[in-house]
Amino acid sequence: MRSPTIILMIILAVVMVGLIFAAKPLGIPSVNSGTLALWHFDEIHTPEAVGDRISILGGMPPPLIVEGKYGKALSFDGKNFVYVPISPSLYTPDDITLEAWIYVKAFKEVDYNNIIVIAYRSGLEWQTTTRICGMAVTPSPDPSRGFLRGYVYTDRAHFNEIITTEPIIPIGKWVHVAFVRSVSTGMHLYINGEEAEANVTHGVRNPKGKILMGTEMYFGHDAEVIIDEPRVSDAALKPAQFLLTNTMEFIVSRTEIDVGPNLLLAITIVAVAFAAAWLLRRVIQTWGMTSRFKE
Repeated sequence: MRSPTIILMIILAVVMVGLIFAAKPLGIPSVNSGTLALWHFDEIHTPEAVGDRISILGGMPPPLIVEGKYGKALSFDGKNFVYVPISPSLYTPDDITLEAWIYVKAFKEVDYNNIIVIAYRSGLEWQTTTRICGMAVTPSPDPSRGFLRGYVYTDRAHFNEIITTEPIIPIGKWVHVAFVRSVSTGMHLYINGEEAEANVTHGVRNPKGKILMGTEMYFGHDAEVIIDEPRVSDAALKPAQFLLTNTMEFIVSRTEIDVGPNLLLAITIVAVAFAAAWLLRRVIQTWGMTSRFKE
């Protein structure tokens, strides 16, 4: 191989390595940014098809598949729900983020129109259920808007809850909602990526201690709402990390291939660079052969 080709290959290798390391700080959220679980609510399968990965549709009739924010979603009528048994992989004792896209159809006259609830049940009766962590909508005097609330139960501070100072959840419109518990900054509520001002209704804003481990999780209980793309993360996510747009996060997770967009970008760049190197090498080889013929 001629010396110009060697020099060219070295330069391309340096560029490729630099691009791979530069791909990381681009600010695109990856599939592994603390995600414990992400439900698309696109399909309903029989228990035989699902096996152990079970989420149970509760109520009669059960929640229905409808058009969602991205693809399909589940519509709840205020009486039905989705039930998920808790596994160790869904437990996070410290930081947690709950988020979802919701479309409120109507406000049910109860304090907790539940979006996501992690609960602990000590017996068979519903009275033995304790709310551990969750996010819900509450009716307000304004029939067209409701409050957003979030809460967490820890082993030291027990039950703690915040609620937005203003009714910010509209009827008949898709909005993204999120509840964050950070061990350093406390509890936060967000709508469409913007933090909402909130008051403490129980406990303290920044509770100490570990989040208790629940026994089950519910979606849509006591709520007339459509829910799409609910996610649970074991990190106190920033708004830039929320699933606010139909980004690579959805595309990659739907294909069930664990490749983040930064890695995908790096792979693409490397492939293009290698192709360019091969073409340039062929050009140099051809030029060398032509030069020899002229001699």
